[in-house]
Amino acid sequence: MPVALTAIPANMISHEISLPPFPDDVPTVPIARISYAKLASSDKDEMDKTLKAVQTDGFFYLDLMDHSLGRVLLEEAENVVNFSKEAFDSELDEKMQFRAEKGKSMFGYKPAGTVKKTDKDLRPDTTEFFNIAKDHLLGNSESRTYPPQLMQHKEELQTFTRDSHALGILVLQVLAEQLDLPSEVFADKNKIDSLSGDHIRVTKKPPHDPSQTNVIGLPSHTDFGSVTVLFNWLGGLQIQSHDPERQGEWAYVKPLPGHAIINLGDAMVKFSNGHLKSAKHRVVPAPGAQAKVDRYSLVYFLRPADDVLMQPVEKYRNEPVVSVGGKVGEEKVYTAGEWMVRRMQHMSK
Repeated sequence: MPVALTAIPANMISHEISLPPFPDDVPTVPIARISYAKLASSDKDEMDKTLKAVQTDGFFYLDLMDHSLGRVLLEEAENVVNFSKEAFDSELDEKMQFRAEKGKSMFGYKPAGTVKKTDKDLRPDTTEFFNIAKDHLLGNSESRTYPPQLMQHKEELQTFTRDSHALGILVLQVLAEQLDLPSEVFADKNKIDSLSGDHIRVTKKPPHDPSQTNVIGLPSHTDFGSVTVLFNWLGGLQIQSHDPERQGEWAYVKPLPGHAIINLGDAMVKFSNGHLKSAKHRVVPAPGAQAKVDRYSLVYFLRPADDVLMQPVEKYRNEPVVSVGGKVGEEKVYTAGEWMVRRMQHMSK
């Protein structure tokens, strides 16, 4: 994997041990646990497990503690969340100076209170976040402005971007090989030096007010891009259960210390013509005592380069076309840049 870092010993990784524990009396989905070390060494059983995970639940845990580069990434993730808190703590009018231009750009600040068309109840969400473009951080394109509390840590954000991107590329290489495709067929559509929608998202959801019912952190959706790398320390993420007794019901994905949560986006459904899955998920108030504290999370979204054509790879091109969740962008072959803009414009009220 193309990463050159100094390994951090496992005993130097700090965890959020002061947070309330995840309760043991709420429904959870037992998604697969995958070893980063085994994936990096092309362990066949682990690669098989990875393909099965993204074809069933669409999500898996990735154990980062068993590999030196994984432990580096964990340390970087905690660092990014910690210095981002200062940006979130600034006044709303200050944060709004960096607001993303709705329907035109995803980069910048998004306040809580957005209504998504994907939510049939049209509930305002309760999550605020900053989206920071990979291309702005790495100098691939001219940057918009971001809060100074974030940009004074630009080097740390650049490093986290490179390392998260490399992790996403490894996942794409594994999946290509498991589908008997050239190992770089997906990776080549997601090169780090190509202009794309790749970005960091750091989020904050305030404590839940128990007097409020039917509250949503982020409504049900699938991700746009190729690979999503999530770091979270509190519950709230939910996917739909495959337990025969709870089929289709929402259940929590319990955060595991030392693990990232990986899922695929709609671009991989498009490129594989449905042989890979982009699973619906949502964010609700954290369960139990965890609902009483601020919930932070950190995401890296790996997305296809803007000039990549959104069509199946050659192996699947003669098959009947699988629609990506009945969403926009199916009537012709768009570039990834065009496809993302259309998706943004059809998501929000």
